[in-house]
Amino acid sequence: MQKLILAALLGAPMLAQAAPVNLVQNGSFETIAGGQSGVITLIANSSRLSGWQVGAQGAELRHNTVGQASDGKYFLELDVSKNSSVSQILNTVAGQWYTLSFDYSNRAGTAVNSNGLGWSVGGAMEIAPELAYNRSKGNVWSHIDWSWQATGSSTTLSFYGLGKSDGLGTSLDNIAVTSAVPEPESLALAALGLFFVGLVSRRRKSA
Repeated sequence: MQKLILAALLGAPMLAQAAPVNLVQNGSFETIAGGQSGVITLIANSSRLSGWQVGAQGAELRHNTVGQASDGKYFLELDVSKNSSVSQILNTVAGQWYTLSFDYSNRAGTAVNSNGLGWSVGGAMEIAPELAYNRSKGNVWSHIDWSWQATGSSTTLSFYGLGKSDGLGTSLDNIAVTSAVPEPESLALAALGLFFVGLVSRRRKSA
């Protein structure tokens, strides 16, 4: 019994170490310099949206208005009067695989061609799958997981508003980039497996 307890104690730190770390700063847009006024804030200055560089057309930060945030209280729209963008430089390791994840939603009651979202990692652009017309009164969030391999020690992550530039665009929230790490369950099983292999080996030697 004491040996089993020891194995569990040895496995616990491994579980903690396996927790993925999000490389994206302010991925849910909850940190705003200078405070928040009203339910919609036009972010035209990159210094206001912590961690992000904002495109020339600015961005709309929404406080649970025309939809609820996917994570926290705020979400972003990248079509102010024209389509815009946000970007962030990530610290990466060349050759390491990473997973980008985020949530997006068509704006309620808005034509499908007014919506649209693209992203790029290191300059290679991708386009999010087109979503159906949003007949609800808020956001209907869809989730994307996309894996990629870093080629250098820093990688620029960008998001772009696509579709018709008419001030009505796609909502974006809950952005994360995590490195590929072993599953916690796998690490725990490996630790227990090594323990029991050693235990059996010692018993055989004693016999």
